[in-house]
Amino acid sequence: MTDLPRAIAALWGLEESGRRGPKRTLSVPAIGAAAVRIADAEGLGAVSMASVAKELGTTAMALYRYVDSRQELEMVMADVAMGAPPAPNPRRPWRRELEDWARAEARQLGGHPWTLELRTGSPPVSPNLLAWTDAGMQVILRSGLGEQPAASALLVVDGFVRSQVLLGLQFADAEASRHWADQLRLVVDPESLPGLARVLAANALDDADEEPGAPLGAEFEFGLGLVLDGIELLAAR
Repeated sequence: MTDLPRAIAALWGLEESGRRGPKRTLSVPAIGAAAVRIADAEGLGAVSMASVAKELGTTAMALYRYVDSRQELEMVMADVAMGAPPAPNPRRPWRRELEDWARAEARQLGGHPWTLELRTGSPPVSPNLLAWTDAGMQVILRSGLGEQPAASALLVVDGFVRSQVLLGLQFADAEASRHWADQLRLVVDPESLPGLARVLAANALDDADEEPGAPLGAEFEFGLGLVLDGIELLAAR
């Protein structure tokens, strides 16, 4: 059986008892919270064992008594940043519940955008992230899907949310994005780019009322509706 990473085991309260050495004065959640503060303020690139140790008033070597590697630290950071999910309400329709789950995930990711840069190397096994998965799974199973398609469908919803938040971050420069359609009209030739030209002619790419890059705007709701329409159709088969 493969063991949990040491820091993740600590998040679950599964730390080894009776470990030798000096009395511990820190904790894995405290280390993760300090790393999150740095990443929120300065970006993921500013996080290192040294910078986290400085934030906590200790040494980098002291942190290695709790966290084995940078990758393990990032696993902890992801869990701390996401926090606990909203509790499912079984009295509400599953589709509305899943919409709210997706919106809540988007807000949490948008509040800590560096989480989309993390490359932890494996799917999550930490408490908060599994709680998010479990909350979503409870909801989507109420659609009538079997366990395997439900798990795959939830992964699609999660992927959609992450892609939308990432697009919002990429196009967050409102001034640069505001007149995109006008710029396109300067270069789009109906003969060489007929599909794009048709959409431009219909003013479908002109500025909407919402801010460019808004993570929970009309484009998010439209796309989420398409994804959930597909899930609903699959469940009805």
